[in-house]
Amino acid sequence: MAQDVELTRMRVALPEGPSPRTLGYHLAEVEGAFAHVGVDPIFVPADDRGPIAMLADGDVDLAIDIMPHALAAREDGAPLLHVAQIFQKSGLLLACKRPIENPNDLRGANVELWFDGQEGPFFAWMHKIGLGIYGEADGVTILREAQEAAPYRSRRIDCFTTESYLLPSQLAAEGKTQSDYHVFSFEDLGTATLEDGLYARTEDLDDPDRVALFARFLTGARAGWRSMADEPRKATERLVELLHQADADLPTLIRGVWAVNDLVDIDDLAFGRLDPAAYDRTVTVLLTGAPNPTLQTAPLGAISETVIKKLKPE
Repeated sequence: MAQDVELTRMRVALPEGPSPRTLGYHLAEVEGAFAHVGVDPIFVPADDRGPIAMLADGDVDLAIDIMPHALAAREDGAPLLHVAQIFQKSGLLLACKRPIENPNDLRGANVELWFDGQEGPFFAWMHKIGLGIYGEADGVTILREAQEAAPYRSRRIDCFTTESYLLPSQLAAEGKTQSDYHVFSFEDLGTATLEDGLYARTEDLDDPDRVALFARFLTGARAGWRSMADEPRKATERLVELLHQADADLPTLIRGVWAVNDLVDIDDLAFGRLDPAAYDRTVTVLLTGAPNPTLQTAPLGAISETVIKKLKPE
């Protein structure tokens, strides 16, 4: 029983507070999955530094973050390693106002992008289809987008960056529906980079006790993501409780939960696995997919299977 297990406290940096993106971890906590394996995680929403920097600074034991952030930090000297891949697919999208429906319709469009390592997929796609990115008449004009902004409110913006799990709430806030926009998925376009994975400090992976602790954390997290996939409505109701928003829009939230379930893909793939092809694609995009590439050199030894090998089968 969970109460018979001695709990080990640990700190884990998450990219944000309770949301569809992080719900699997919170479900594992409130449903007792972490306690069952002897882990008592304290989830720390990222500050201005981001989860990877918080890990590198020694403020947390593990971090959940997107791979572009992690590989860029590692290139700058942060002693970090990827230990598990939580999101098997990328949810990064480009949402465009109709009548834009195909790549050729982007000619002359104003496009707002997320930067900080997330611009690569778009630039790689533009290179792939031969559209300019410097405001040419037959190309696109790039504007920088803050992630917390609502650029779709601006009439001068034709397209904006978003995530599949964010788009339902963004459109609902504007009184819009999916039919008002055409969505380009970078995963489908073949230029996506890997998103939320689990990262640890290199020195911790030399300690068998720490490796065992991290594997227990993954075991608990897997149970939370499994619960979210099996009962998305119940999971969404839990999210409403965590948000302390009794009047939350449940239908909109559940669409975000469905979108995240699709990214984790727990029903079809081994939890935490890293697809080598997706990793290679990520590195290629980060090296070549932008005017100022996120990476200058290909990373060496950035991946560790030490923890995932300790993860027991379901």
